[in-house]
Amino acid sequence: MKKGVLILISLLLVLSLSVFAGGKQEAEEPAAGETETAAPAKEKPVEIVFWWWGEQEAVGLEGWLEETVALFEKENPNIKVETVLQATENVINDFTTASAAGTPPDLQYLWNGIYHMENVWLGYIEPLDDWIPADELSNMWASDLSFYEGKQYRAGWYLLPMGMMYNKKLFKEAGIPASMTPPKTWDDMLAVCETFKNKGITPISGGFKDGFWGEWFTGFGLVQNEDAITDTTKLVIGEYDWTNPRWYEHWVRLEELIDKGYFNEDANSLELYQGIELLFRGEAAMTQSILTLVPEAEKNLGRENVGIMSWPVWGKGALAGKPVIDVQGVGISSKSKHKREAADFIRFMHRPDRSSALWEEVHVFPANRSWDGSKFIAADDPNSLEQWKWFTGENTGYIPNMIAWAFDSEIMYTAPQILMAGKTTAKEIAANAVDVMARWREENPDLLESHKKWAGVK
Repeated sequence: MKKGVLILISLLLVLSLSVFAGGKQEAEEPAAGETETAAPAKEKPVEIVFWWWGEQEAVGLEGWLEETVALFEKENPNIKVETVLQATENVINDFTTASAAGTPPDLQYLWNGIYHMENVWLGYIEPLDDWIPADELSNMWASDLSFYEGKQYRAGWYLLPMGMMYNKKLFKEAGIPASMTPPKTWDDMLAVCETFKNKGITPISGGFKDGFWGEWFTGFGLVQNEDAITDTTKLVIGEYDWTNPRWYEHWVRLEELIDKGYFNEDANSLELYQGIELLFRGEAAMTQSILTLVPEAEKNLGRENVGIMSWPVWGKGALAGKPVIDVQGVGISSKSKHKREAADFIRFMHRPDRSSALWEEVHVFPANRSWDGSKFIAADDPNSLEQWKWFTGENTGYIPNMIAWAFDSEIMYTAPQILMAGKTTAKEIAANAVDVMARWREENPDLLESHKKWAGVK
């Protein structure tokens, strides 16, 4: 009886499986003459986000970027690029904060050296070597300060010559001799400034309020007593002493200019670019500036009335008198989910047609070693020709790129402000620098070791 029940159950199971299989077959195979009507889901484009600084340094850069994005998206319809402008004070901090929270952009505008390298040490920036072919990456002029332990973390975007602009017309009207137009020695500088002051013309315009003028001046001044830019790192790590007169002479020279009344009286009330605009309006003879702003000065004063120069020489270091240059760039977040697409956009930015457009539309040199400026710069553009000589000849880097970030706000930014207000001396600033850097070393032992390794200092 049990055997009969087992046979019956087995038959019922076989019958059930047959019915189930038949039903499944009917569901999978449509009847003759019928076709599938459901369309495949449309693939959603990948979106990469690019945080960038804007066109403060290069008028027209925003239009160039919009055009570049449009062309890239046309050629890569599966990728969308969203660009987001950042305020100057947020360029560094916002990326670090967002990275720590796990919500950074895919692409980030990066200033050179320490301004992006601390994010490298925190693990927030992706090395580019695995994403961009070596031959292309080597052409992306990023400077040595974008490398760490053999990896490149930043691609150059545009070159940034730095120095001073001067008004040739005012020099001529003031009777400044041709041999001192522009001044090349410190004695000549003082004589020229005194002549302008006596004629009621502001010798040097500056805007100290936001602090950036003081950083620039450190870049132009401290380097004059250096034999190599690694001297800067030795000051940071404590191997050299800021109170040695060699290392604070630039603040002594600044104090001298301020005490003699060679700056606009409202320098502490003006921000950096407001001070530069005094030259654009013909209200100052000289100004410290990035030279990507030369076209704007020429637009206001006439090309024939604008000249460029380095700060006059006072130092005795091997780097004294050499033009100062820098490179602005872009990198990829290590937390990006679209590193391949982000790298493709960087490569597109460096394509020959986009490099040429950067010069033609924005009048800045593209940071690409395969772009030859001598073939593009017009013969009647002497300031651009001179800047190209700076890049292709002997020059030096912008050394604040090697100084710990904490030094900016407490020392470099404030030095001109408190000197102008008569609240300190150059020697006291140097003593404060010792304290600030000692505290930074004590509070940041890991960053200190990374800093040494990065700069190749034991």
